[in-house]
Amino acid sequence: MIKSSVWVAVVASLGATAVQGATKAGSSGAQGDTYASIALLPDWSGTWAQSDAAFQASGKLADAAPYKREYLQQQHDALADIGKPNPSKCLPTGMPGIMGVPLGFEFLFTPGRVTILTEEGPMIRRVFTDGRQHLADPVPTYAGDSIGHWEGAVLVVDTVAITPKSEFMKRIKTSGQTHVIEHISLVDKMHLRVDTLIDDPVALTGPWHYTWTYERSNTNFVESYYCDDDRDANGEPDMTPPPPKLPHS
Repeated sequence: MIKSSVWVAVVASLGATAVQGATKAGSSGAQGDTYASIALLPDWSGTWAQSDAAFQASGKLADAAPYKREYLQQQHDALADIGKPNPSKCLPTGMPGIMGVPLGFEFLFTPGRVTILTEEGPMIRRVFTDGRQHLADPVPTYAGDSIGHWEGAVLVVDTVAITPKSEFMKRIKTSGQTHVIEHISLVDKMHLRVDTLIDDPVALTGPWHYTWTYERSNTNFVESYYCDDDRDANGEPDMTPPPPKLPHS
C-alpha cells in the first residue's frame, strides 16, 4: 500500500497550484453529500480530454515506468501471444491506463458519489464519497473499488481491487495488487489535472508518480462508442451476401 509520507512529498513538490482556480469549495463540513454542498464544489462540467500532443508525449512516460525487470520480461513474453491492446479486443483498458487514453471524460457529481464516464464503451468509474471504506472482499474489476473524499477543491481517490486484466500503459497488464491514489483538481478554468501515484509490489520497484492534464472540450457530453471486435483489422472474411443470381435467359 502507498504510504502517506510518499504523497506528502508529492503534494509538496506540486505546490499551491493544485487548487489554483478552484477555491469555491470550503474546507470545513461535509462536501458533496447533498446537492447544496455539491453546488459549492469546483465546476468540472463538460467533457475533458488530453490534447493530441500530450497523448503523444505519454509514450516517454510509459517508457520510464519503474517496472521490475522480471515482471516486464514476463509481460513481453505474454504480449507475443496476446498481441493487441484491450480495446482492440472489445475489452476495457481498465485502471489505471484508462485515465491516459485520448478519449473524452465526464465527471458527474451526485450526493455521496462522483461518477466518471469515459468514451471507452462500458468503462465507468464510481467513486464513493459517502465515507465508506473499501469492501472487505471486493471482486476485482477493470474499474476497481474506488472511494474518495474532498480536500478543499481537490478530489482524492483511492482505488484497489483492480483485475490483472487491466493495463498500465502500452498493453502492460497490472498484477492484481495494484493500488492507485489520485488527486484531481482544476489548474484553471480550461485545464484539469490528475496527479497519480501507483503502488504495485509485484510489478513495480517502487511508487510510480505521474500527471495527466486534460483540456475542457467544447463538446458538453461524452460521445457514444461501440466495439465491433476490430473485425476488419483481424482479417475476418467478408460476410456481405453475394448479389442474387440472374435467371438464365
